[in-house]
Amino acid sequence: MMKLMLLGGAMHQTPVILKAKEKGIFTILCDYLPDNPGRHVADRYYCVSTLDRDRVLELAQEEKIDGILAYASDPAARTAAYVGEALGLVTNPFQTVETLTNKAKFRAFLKENGFPTPEAYAFTEFETAVSALSTMRGTYVVKPTDSSGSKGISRITSSDTPRKIREKLAAAFEMSPGGEIVVEQFIKRDGYQVAGDGFVIDGKLVFRCFGNGHFNDKGINPYAPIAASFPSVHSEEIQKRVHETLQRMITAVKFQNGALNFDILVSDRKIYLIDIGPRNGGNYIPQIIEQATGVDMVSATIDLALGRPVELEMKRVTTPSSYFILGSQIPGRFIGLTFASQGYTIVKSNLAYAIGADIPRFEGANKSLGSLILRFEDVPTMLRLLDHPDKWVTLHVTPAIQRKEGLSWTSSSPEQTAF
Repeated sequence: MMKLMLLGGAMHQTPVILKAKEKGIFTILCDYLPDNPGRHVADRYYCVSTLDRDRVLELAQEEKIDGILAYASDPAARTAAYVGEALGLVTNPFQTVETLTNKAKFRAFLKENGFPTPEAYAFTEFETAVSALSTMRGTYVVKPTDSSGSKGISRITSSDTPRKIREKLAAAFEMSPGGEIVVEQFIKRDGYQVAGDGFVIDGKLVFRCFGNGHFNDKGINPYAPIAASFPSVHSEEIQKRVHETLQRMITAVKFQNGALNFDILVSDRKIYLIDIGPRNGGNYIPQIIEQATGVDMVSATIDLALGRPVELEMKRVTTPSSYFILGSQIPGRFIGLTFASQGYTIVKSNLAYAIGADIPRFEGANKSLGSLILRFEDVPTMLRLLDHPDKWVTLHVTPAIQRKEGLSWTSSSPEQTAF
């Protein structure tokens, strides 16, 4: 029996473990959080951080694995490439993965290779960043260079107070495993952000599914996506140019095989490659793409990691589909959800909290209540509902209030706080 090591066992990562087991593969999971559900799904579990490259390599050698896979995680993708290179397994070059998963290095790569990219400045010292931001004018976005899930991202403008700037920079540094942030020029997009996944074989982008990124512009973190819907409503001409830009980037960065997750902006007809992750997308994007197109990217990802032959063909979306993130704008106690039925079907609900549980406010993917996988009767209905989620879903939360002894709960009726 072939052995596959998987890095990360969060709820949205369990589908790849289950799929591997369905294919008769022995699964070995590394995850430093013993409460993550993947532990109860995998055949063998090690309580080891996916960032601990040397320890993961030791375990991989002991287990004599046939492949290693980082599913839906940029930080873990670096470890997978490191271990894969050391053991001669199917992987992309570590330098390639490092470039794609470090926002400062990726911005420098794009600039050096003539791709449109926002002006960006990297910082490893907090006070240096504070000093630099105090002299900058305009609007910028601050991000950890090496994390994923939209954690620690915020917008900084000239009107922000010095205290607010320090808070936003501190939040970004806190979310960076390597202690580095990037501050980049804000780019106003034309229409929806292009979201989705693709698959590369022998350096060629053989499959991709472009979708629409949806955000809550009035939320705590307006850069954390609340949905990605498929198909993309950008013109065929724009989608063709996005594909060509992606292919040129894939060739230049020497990405050879595997899944890619992307977030791309179109602004003044220029194509900006904002984030390109060398792995499958989170938030159940591969499952939604399979529902929308019939293409099973998860199975292809597993086969590739094990050195098995993989063939994928380009297919269009036939079923309008999306994920939708459930998140509260305040901390509180989860009371329940109500839905209005109008042109959609909830295919699957993935909740991380039970009724009555204390929930955080939604600041990034790691602070969501859960997500829905949706199917729609048509594209106009899909866009209308996802752009106005308050019209069809209500999250009921009893808000928390701060007292000297800690958080307690109001006696008022539950409030709708999600959107």
